[in-house]
Amino acid sequence: MQARFGYGSYERTIETVAKAVDGKRYIVADHFTAADLYMTSFLHWGMMFGTIDKRPAFETYVAPHVGRPAAKRANEQAERLVAKPA
Repeated sequence: MQARFGYGSYERTIETVAKAVDGKRYIVADHFTAADLYMTSFLHWGMMFGTIDKRPAFETYVAPHVGRPAAKRANEQAERLVAKPA
């Protein structure tokens, strides 16, 4: 049945992601890239809403990226927009 899914299974996908980020600051280069932005968003939201189990490898990878000054500014801007009356 797994052959019918492009990603194999949820469990295999999560294991592959865990191996990809374990012990790494960046996923594809020696600096922050769009791949890190995407992976951080995927993992951060998934862990925040309980659709992805919190694992040490995920939390360690995500922490410095959500703490980046640009990420903090983006979150502050989003909070201001949400707080604005319609």
